[in-house]
Amino acid sequence: MITHFYPAALRIITCVVAVCSAVSATLLGTAPPPDGLDVLDPADLRAMAVVLTMALGVVAPIAVLMVGSLKCLLLKAGVFAAAGFGNAMMLSPLIVVPFQDTSTLLAVIFSVALTIASIVTYMESVERRNARRRANT
Repeated sequence: MITHFYPAALRIITCVVAVCSAVSATLLGTAPPPDGLDVLDPADLRAMAVVLTMALGVVAPIAVLMVGSLKCLLLKAGVFAAAGFGNAMMLSPLIVVPFQDTSTLLAVIFSVALTIASIVTYMESVERRNARRRANT
């Protein structure tokens, strides 16, 4: 059942993840460096968080759209899990800024949802392939 809706959901939810990640990275990039860090340089921490969020939350999910929607499902699950973890890193109380936490949380939730949908779609395709093999024997 989910295989039927997966291609459309992949395109729509990937765009939501990319937009939410870009918004949160932009908000974090324009905010002043975080306070209260003794060991780490606040400007470097902010720059690293912005680069990782853009790479894992925007570029990687958009790159996944270039592959066919029902191909490389485990790779897609891994990319969306990495996007979720990259965005979850942005929820740290040391670097969060107003409104950025909302868009980051949405990106995390949708990334996890796409990870689960990719795994379920992969499991359905394996089960369908096994059923065809049993029918041929």
